[in-house]
Amino acid sequence: MKKISIFVYDFDGTLVDTFEDIANSVNLTLTEMSLQSLDRGTICKNIGSGVVNLMTRSLAGSGCNDVETAVSIFQKYYNHHLLDQTNFYPNGREIMAHFSNKRNTILSNKPVSFIEKILIGLNFLSPFDLILGGDSLKERKPNPIGLQLLMKKFSCPAKEVLMIGDSSIDIEAGKNAGVITCGVTYGLGDPISLRDSKPDYLINNLSRLKSLFN
Repeated sequence: MKKISIFVYDFDGTLVDTFEDIANSVNLTLTEMSLQSLDRGTICKNIGSGVVNLMTRSLAGSGCNDVETAVSIFQKYYNHHLLDQTNFYPNGREIMAHFSNKRNTILSNKPVSFIEKILIGLNFLSPFDLILGGDSLKERKPNPIGLQLLMKKFSCPAKEVLMIGDSSIDIEAGKNAGVITCGVTYGLGDPISLRDSKPDYLINNLSRLKSLFN
């Protein structure tokens, strides 16, 4: 078992299942813009690189490139619907309690205000020592700047930091920062690209962290 001092969780598709609320908000946005709605599979592929990229991809092929308006409308809808069907993945709360003596953090490409609002709604904001969203820093994952900030803030070496995520973006960010990486196979990320990114560990349930790290 490896000693870990900082657990760094991606948010969407890793710790919390936000998919239905994101998908519904995307399609509400497209409908308001008089555009055709998208199927769930397409929306799933569009998630992971922040709101601007989500809506840019969602507009692709529609004949409309007004990303700014799409982002604004999406944020309006999502802000009011982000807790309709969103909840923790199995064992999410339990694994946080198990490692409550460690630093528990979030590094996501999602706007930090949405992350905090969801965690407050789920009554689970306090367990986290630091939350970094896609608008917290000048660069987003896979840039390693977020992980580097965490290591500096908590004076922790890379060998004791674990980046946990459902997509190759998370694994690439971890490798760029020189930390240990763990992919989760149940999330929103493409399973093939996740495996191809060669994480140090690959798990199908967060409870597996208990047997791998201390």
